Amino acid sequence: MKVRLGCGALLGLVIGMGMCVSLWPLSTWGACMLVGFAIAACAACAARFGDAFWSNLRWLQ
Repeated sequence: MKVRLGCGALLGLVIGMGMCVSLWPLSTWGACMLVGFAIAACAACAARFGDAFWSNLRWLQ
């Protein structure tokens, strides 16, 4: 469970940072909220759905 949470959180960090770069004129507060939401969402989904979550991320392949 801890590994799933950690890997999901890392994916969320990468996705959140990528979204911040694409939405460049974003305030610091907005960027922190966006990254935090992406981390929480990816970690929760990875922990809850496990391998099914990772297999449905076809854009990573």
